[in-house]
Amino acid sequence: MDSFSQQDLDTLLQQQGSPSVSLYLPTHRTDPETQQDSLELSNAIRRAQAELLRAGVRRPAAQDILQPAHVLVEDERFWRDRRDGLAVFLRAGWWRAYRVRLSFPGLVVVADRFHVYPLLPLLSGDASFFVLALSENEAHLYRGCRSGMDEVEVPGLPEGVADALRYDDTVQQRGQHLGGKVGAKAGAVMHGKGIGGELQKERLDRYLQAVSHAVDAVLAQQNCPLVLAGVGHIRAAYREITRYSHVLEAGIAGSPDRVPPAQLHPHAWTLAEPVANRGRDDAAARYAKLAGTGLASDDVRDVVAAAEAGRVEALFVPDTPPGPDGDGLESAAVRTLRTDGTVYAVPSADIPGHGPVAAVFRY
Repeated sequence: MDSFSQQDLDTLLQQQGSPSVSLYLPTHRTDPETQQDSLELSNAIRRAQAELLRAGVRRPAAQDILQPAHVLVEDERFWRDRRDGLAVFLRAGWWRAYRVRLSFPGLVVVADRFHVYPLLPLLSGDASFFVLALSENEAHLYRGCRSGMDEVEVPGLPEGVADALRYDDTVQQRGQHLGGKVGAKAGAVMHGKGIGGELQKERLDRYLQAVSHAVDAVLAQQNCPLVLAGVGHIRAAYREITRYSHVLEAGIAGSPDRVPPAQLHPHAWTLAEPVANRGRDDAAARYAKLAGTGLASDDVRDVVAAAEAGRVEALFVPDTPPGPDGDGLESAAVRTLRTDGTVYAVPSADIPGHGPVAAVFRY
C-alpha cells in the first residue's frame, strides 16, 4: 500500500487485541541505501520476536504472527516501489504494510493495540497539495506535502491526446462519411475546414475534458490546493475546464514530460505552501485569541478529556511521539479525527503557546 488515509487508521484501530506488533523503519528511494532496507526489516522482525517472547508468547505463535513480514523481506517486487518510510502492522491472522512519503526513526512496539502515533503527520490538516502534470503526451496526478510527493492512481486518466481520442476519432471519421455531427464541437471541423490550428485546439479540448472528468472524480470532497504543471496554454485551458475549485493561478511552466516528481516537488511546494498552511495558521491564531477563556488549552489531561467528549475543533501535537504523554496524545488525536476535528502534527517548536499540546475547543 502506498498511502495512508483516515480509513486506513480506522482499519488499524479496529484490529485491537494482544499482541499487536507495530514496526516502523526509514527506507530509501535510491541505491545503494535501498538494498539495506530489507535487511533493516529483518532486524526489526528479530527485535519484535524477542519482545513477543518476553511478553509470554510461545515461539511458534510469535513466528506465525511475524511470518507475513518475513515474506516481505524476500519480495523483490515489494522493494522496487520505493518510499521514505515503511510501517508494518501484524497480529494473529492479520497484517498490513504501508509505504509512505514520511521517514520514520526505527521503532518496534508490541502492545495490546497498534501504535499509530508516527503516522499522524500523514493525516495532518496542513501542508497537503496536489500537482497535475499535464501535456499532450502525458497526464499524472501527484499528492504532496512539505517532504515530498507521490503519484495518485486515477481511474480512467488518459495517457495523452492519442489515448483519450482513440475511440472518438474513429467515431468522428465515420461521422464525416455519413455527414452526421459527432460531439459537441465536431461541426467546426467536420468537413475539413479549420484543419490545423482549429482541429488541434478541438482535440486538445476534448483531451482535457477527459482528464478533468477523471481527476475531478478523485479530488471530490478535497480542499487542498492544486498546482498545474505544463506549458502556459495547456494550463490556461485546463483551468477553464476543471470543476475543482482550488486550482492555483500560478503554475509550473514548461513541459513536465519525463520530469520526475522529486524535481517538480520544490517548485510545487513554493507555490502551495502559503495556501496549504492557511488552515494551520488560522487555527494557531484562533488558539492565541481563545487562550485563557476556557475554549482553548495546553494541558494534556484537559485536552484528552475534551477530545474524548468530541469537543476538540483543532489540535496541535508534536510530530514525533513524546515520552510519557504519548499514549494520551495519540488517543486525543485519534478521537479528534473521528469527531471531524483537525489535527496538526508539527515540530514541537511550532505548537502555539509552546506547550506540549494546544487545542481549540468547540464549546
